[in-house]
Amino acid sequence: MSQEEKKSLEVDALPAHESGVRRLVADASNQPYVALESFDQARACADAVVILEGDYGGQIYVVAPIGHVKCDLGALNSLLADLDSLEWADPEGARIFFERLPVGAGVSGGMGGAFVGEGIWVHDRLKEHNRSIVAVLAGERERLVP
Repeated sequence: MSQEEKKSLEVDALPAHESGVRRLVADASNQPYVALESFDQARACADAVVILEGDYGGQIYVVAPIGHVKCDLGALNSLLADLDSLEWADPEGARIFFERLPVGAGVSGGMGGAFVGEGIWVHDRLKEHNRSIVAVLAGERERLVP
């Protein structure tokens, strides 16, 4: 096989800061997809949201406008780990994404996906933990579970 043939078979890797599910949906519908590379970059954008997901995008746990997120990145990672242990228990497939989305936008993903609201969206299966989730995001506690 020639170098040119090998090159044509190479698949561009998805950047680590992009959701495969939402990139695929955006590309298929010819819509923009704006993923931010870091928590700091998200904090600089008024329309940024934090998305906590599991199962490689098969479950959306939480969607929070950046203005509601007062905790640090360590607390976000702990929250994600706690939520994933309750719902899917596959740390490899649990991720945090920072994206630019307006209020009212849908968030593609499994289990019905999610949407961006004025406040914090929590999947129905996690509603019993809503107060604790909000407290972690507000920087009032470190973990969902003590």
